[in-house]
Amino acid sequence: MSAVVWTPGTVVPAPLDLYTCKVEQDWVDYNGHMTEAAYLTAMGWGSDALFTYIGDNDEYRAAGNSFYTVETHIVYEDEAFLDQPLHCTTLVLDMDAKRMHIYHELFNSDTGKRLSNCEQMLVHVDMKLGKSAPILPHVAEALTAIYEVHKHMPTPENVGRVMKIKHE
Repeated sequence: MSAVVWTPGTVVPAPLDLYTCKVEQDWVDYNGHMTEAAYLTAMGWGSDALFTYIGDNDEYRAAGNSFYTVETHIVYEDEAFLDQPLHCTTLVLDMDAKRMHIYHELFNSDTGKRLSNCEQMLVHVDMKLGKSAPILPHVAEALTAIYEVHKHMPTPENVGRVMKIKHE
């Protein structure tokens, strides 16, 4: 999929659908299905597509700016198999001057069935200083435009989910 970049005035889709792929051979485990790590890999590439969309590109990172993931929660819902086409959608759930809270869903592109979802918190970092820093204006503008659309979407049911064993 070719890179899509937000520009002022662009209509923002809700959710964003910026990344497609096929299940690769090295993503398949000894059970014949996609490994747990590969789900995060695919949704991580979805994050990279979001970064490109908001202007966090090679030039931005070369200047010492980037987003670092500080928390991830993945829910696995169904299997994926070799060469199966996938796509990853993204919602920007929240943001502030230094952080973004995002939610990915990974789908089987043939059936439309959701296979997995991933909730993440990312912090913007000045890599030269090695600490969090405000998101630069042009990236913040893009991220704000997305958030202003996405904040009106229903909160996905797995957002904020706590992992526990339910005893009866």
